[in-house]
Amino acid sequence: MIAEWMVRCEASEEAIAFCDLIAEQAAWLFAVRDAELFVLAVHEAVVNAVKAVRQAGLEEGVVSLAFSMTDDEVTVAVEDDGGGIPQETMEQLGGKTLADVLLAESGRGLLLIHEIMDATALVERAGGRRVLVMKMQRAQHRPF
Repeated sequence: MIAEWMVRCEASEEAIAFCDLIAEQAAWLFAVRDAELFVLAVHEAVVNAVKAVRQAGLEEGVVSLAFSMTDDEVTVAVEDDGGGIPQETMEQLGGKTLADVLLAESGRGLLLIHEIMDATALVERAGGRRVLVMKMQRAQHRPF
């Protein structure tokens, strides 16, 4: 592990904007393979986390992001106080494409994340909490 960042903030619209800025800086600093798509994937994950907190009815819920970097890849873990993405939601999206959910009420963000990132996983934590873990390869030519 070369570097690690942790961010915790209130689950709000401001948190989404703040996490976008953090993701932009991480993409640049960690030299991910595709910075714009990396930021979009993190944005979608944070939007889903904020929605999960609101749906859980928590007034003071928190969204947490953990960025870690190795020589080869950047990993982002997104966790929220709302319980995260239900396993059945992930299973329902398993065989679908973006075209399948284009007009659906939900699911586009998760499929977009899955398409953008090199790897995604839903990790179960103690107490039934779920964390969305996403990985993207670093660029071959780094800016520093």
